[in-house]
Amino acid sequence: MTPNSNDDWSMTRAVFPFCITLAGILLSACLPFGAGAPRLDGPPSLRVDFDSATASAHLTWQRPPATGFLRYEVERIQNDEYRVVARLVDSSDTTWTDDGLVGDRAYRYRVSCVFAAGNEGKEQRFPSTVVEGGIHRFVSQWQVSAGLLPTRMVFSADGVLHVLGVGAGWVERYDRGGNALGRWQFNDKDNACLETATVDGPSAAFDGDGNLHVVYNVYHEGEPPQPQWTKFDAEGHRQWTLPLKTVFVRHIAIDDRRVFIESISHLQQFDTEGELTEQYPVPPLMVSSVGFWNGAFAALVEPLGYDTAGWQAPRLVVYGSAARDGVDRVFGRDPLSSNDRGAGLLKRPTDFAADPTGDRVYVVNAGHDRIEVFREGRYLTRWGGTAGAAASAFGFRGTTSVLADVSGSRPQDKEVVAGGIACDHDGFVYVADTFNGRIQKYAP
Repeated sequence: MTPNSNDDWSMTRAVFPFCITLAGILLSACLPFGAGAPRLDGPPSLRVDFDSATASAHLTWQRPPATGFLRYEVERIQNDEYRVVARLVDSSDTTWTDDGLVGDRAYRYRVSCVFAAGNEGKEQRFPSTVVEGGIHRFVSQWQVSAGLLPTRMVFSADGVLHVLGVGAGWVERYDRGGNALGRWQFNDKDNACLETATVDGPSAAFDGDGNLHVVYNVYHEGEPPQPQWTKFDAEGHRQWTLPLKTVFVRHIAIDDRRVFIESISHLQQFDTEGELTEQYPVPPLMVSSVGFWNGAFAALVEPLGYDTAGWQAPRLVVYGSAARDGVDRVFGRDPLSSNDRGAGLLKRPTDFAADPTGDRVYVVNAGHDRIEVFREGRYLTRWGGTAGAAASAFGFRGTTSVLADVSGSRPQDKEVVAGGIACDHDGFVYVADTFNGRIQKYAP
């Protein structure tokens, strides 16, 4: 199926009227096959509703004449091979759901009605039309400026995507179709970047008034990095730049007018004019991203060895408050073996984003080269990764210039992981494909 436009795949819950009917199949469906076999005017119709919220395909088909009916055979087509995935022997049972679909993959289904043909125990099959579709299908992609190395993205209220990278001191802006809308400069020197859980570069968030806040570290040769905070109004005019009294700034998250800025040593809370109002200690965890989800403070964390929860692998944690003294929800699991790369296991995750409904959360699972999706605290689906010798669709691993420490060391090239993710108000998913220098867009 070739979409008419890049956004056609947004209709993941609609019917995909894609039918492949071979002339021979259509002809056979119109012929009688012995005593008791029904005569059909054409192949049975099939409807498939693809639902990304449940990672499933719901099949519905018409009930044929019951004379000589034996069973329905639901077939899923992969690599041009038809594989029976369900057999239903009740003629009134004309629905079936295929769960556990993987994102950004084409699924094709047909349902065959099987009848007795004659009195010799022979069977006759009447295949339906073939329907294709999927969840989180690839929509489009576009390149960012050379050297930006995009790592963080955030949407404004009016649907403009703002992209930051470890390689440049500006914000690149795009509409949802990937058309460039100009850039806002926040640093005219080099960014000072550091690898902790992942590579730490500039981070940004919008406040409740539509102002963009950017935190970053300025590199000066022979000196410790200088943490800075720049505020832009909704038109891109720089309001101010403030020095931050901390060692190395890593993340920013804003809940309306409460601004939370995390550094290596602590989490500070400010108002939107830069006044410090509170500060909290940072737990003994490496944090690769922070944000707010339905008003709750959330963070991607990787334990330093075993923490008090006994974790062996990273988690996305939703806390009761920014103080992180109570946990509401945890996403992720521990490995079952040293070779485990299975669903729901995070390895060096770099960023996360919630969908507009707040029901699902998307995680850049950089260490496994894929996007992981969770719902209600459980794994739902994923896409990306590698298959055999095939390369991943994402470039979350690569080489960039990072500091060895924060004492004034010189940057050195090092292999790191990086990647960002964001959702727009319609649920489309945007991935900062860092080392491929592009943004990829996927259907809801």
